[in-house]
Amino acid sequence: MALAAARRVASVGTAAVRRAAAPTAVRAFSSAEDALKTALYDSHVELGGKMVEFAGYALPVQYPEGVLKSHLHTREEGKASLFDVSHMGQVSLHGKDRVAFLEKMVVGDVAALPEKNAILSLITNVKGGIIDDCIITNVGPHIGIVVNGARKAVDLAHMEDHAGAFRVAGGDVTIVHHEEQQLLALQGKGAAAVLQTMVSEDLSKIGFMQGYPMSVAGFDCGVMRCGYTGEDGFEISMSWDDAPKVMAALLEAEAVWPAALGARDSLRL
Repeated sequence: MALAAARRVASVGTAAVRRAAAPTAVRAFSSAEDALKTALYDSHVELGGKMVEFAGYALPVQYPEGVLKSHLHTREEGKASLFDVSHMGQVSLHGKDRVAFLEKMVVGDVAALPEKNAILSLITNVKGGIIDDCIITNVGPHIGIVVNGARKAVDLAHMEDHAGAFRVAGGDVTIVHHEEQQLLALQGKGAAAVLQTMVSEDLSKIGFMQGYPMSVAGFDCGVMRCGYTGEDGFEISMSWDDAPKVMAALLEAEAVWPAALGARDSLRL
């Protein structure tokens, strides 16, 4: 999801990280047999998800209830839907010159961004052409960025290319791709009420495009209030190992249904 989820990066966690691979071709809504899997793949299959390839990952396109019922559930008062958006790229920038470096890559005033707040931005090339859209968060000790799953290899290569020259000129910046960090989106009018039962923080004090580290159902997560469905919602970042447990805890709420790519797209209308 890009522009899609006024999206992501709460705080990225401490999962194992690896340098991004070279860009690969991506097919949309095709066979899932050879696709990468998120930590939630088995959960999707157990829930009856119809798996397809999307942005190089095996993700559910719909659940047994179908796209229409899933769409309407998300719109219903007091209800919420849970989406796996772990294919998105979660990146963090470190070093004393991280803001100066990022402002060479994107549009927007990153230096003026208050801590724990996020903005939607665009990653551009040297001519000002758009490479991708992204969400940038001032986490405090570092900057968090979430980029599109289908473009993350291109985005990371672009950043690393410019980081080399930036460091040669004396700049201090380190780029970390949190490959194993997972991401869930809880969307709907009932999202806040459901999540509030699992956190100690007062969610009424967290505004749109604000994110905080917090414990969700006993698991360390980064939580941001944002959405791409036209409803209230939160995106929740967690480690690979914790992701199935967090998903299970959220789905224990009667108001929450699992949702998939089909409803994700229709809800943008």
